[in-house]
Amino acid sequence: MSSCRVIFFFFLLIVNFVYPVELLKNLDYENEVLKKLRSEVKYNLKVSKSKIQSESYIPLNFYKYTVVQGDNFFRIMARTGMNIDTISSVNALSSPQDIRVGMTLLIPNMRGVYDTENMPESERSRGKLAEKYSMPNHLIIYDKRREEWFVPGKTLGKIEKSFFYGLAFNPPLNEGYLTSGFGTRLDPFTKKKTFHGGLDIAAPKGTDVISSADGEVIFTGKKGGYGKLVVVKHIMGYETRYGHLDKMEVSLGEHVKKGQKIGSVGNTGRATGYHLHYEVRRFQKNEKPVFYQHM
Repeated sequence: MSSCRVIFFFFLLIVNFVYPVELLKNLDYENEVLKKLRSEVKYNLKVSKSKIQSESYIPLNFYKYTVVQGDNFFRIMARTGMNIDTISSVNALSSPQDIRVGMTLLIPNMRGVYDTENMPESERSRGKLAEKYSMPNHLIIYDKRREEWFVPGKTLGKIEKSFFYGLAFNPPLNEGYLTSGFGTRLDPFTKKKTFHGGLDIAAPKGTDVISSADGEVIFTGKKGGYGKLVVVKHIMGYETRYGHLDKMEVSLGEHVKKGQKIGSVGNTGRATGYHLHYEVRRFQKNEKPVFYQHM
C-alpha cells in the first residue's frame, strides 16, 4: 500500500472516530436503525438528567436522514425521539419551514443544544459550562467536528426560540403586498426558473422601510442587482437585507432598533417596479423569512 493511501486511510479512521454517522433510510417504526436511535436517545436523556458521577452516555453519534415527500419538521422530530431544540440547533435551522424534500439532516443520539459562546476545547471551558448549566463536568461534550460544545439535555434559550418561531423579526414594511416569495420562481428578466432568496414586496415609492429587528448596520451603498442596499447584522449569525431602496437613512456601524426607519422603497438596481427586496440570512445562507404575523 502506498504512503498516500495509508495517510488517506488513517484520515478516514480519524474522521469516523471524531464524527461517526449512520444512515437512517426511513422513519418506519420497524426500521432497526430507527429503533436503535430511539433507544439511545431515551437512555442518554436519562443520563443527562442524572447527578450520579458514575453514569455515562452512549457516545455522541449522528444519524443521517434525507427528507422525503410527506415529511415535515414535527413528524421527523416525533419519529426520532428528538425535540424542537435539538433538531434546530444541530442543523442550524431558522424555522420549521426550512425543512424541504431532499434536504439531509443530522439527528444525534441524544437531545441537547450547542452552546453559543464559542469556548475552546479545554477542561477549564468544560468546567465553566458545567457551572453555567448546573451539570456535572463529565456530562459536557466537545464535538470536534463542529469545534463546539454540545450540552446534552438542555434546550434553546428564550432568544433562540424567538428566532425559530418567527417571533424575532417584524415585517420590513407596514404596508405593501407580496409579489414574489422565497424559492424557485420564473425570473422576470430571463423568463427562466431561478432561485429567489427573499421576498419582493410592492409598495409606493418612498414608503418607509423599517429594520426587522435590533442590530448593527454593516453595509450601505449600491450593490449589483440590489441597487441601493442596507444590510443589518443581528445576533446568532442572522442578517437582513433591504434592496432596491430609493433612499438609505442609516450609516455604516449604526445600531438600529426593531421598527426603526432605515430607508424608503424605490426601484434602484435590477427591478421591474417599486418594491422592496427583503432577505434573511444566517451564517451567509439564505433562510425563508418567517413572521409571527404573516403578510
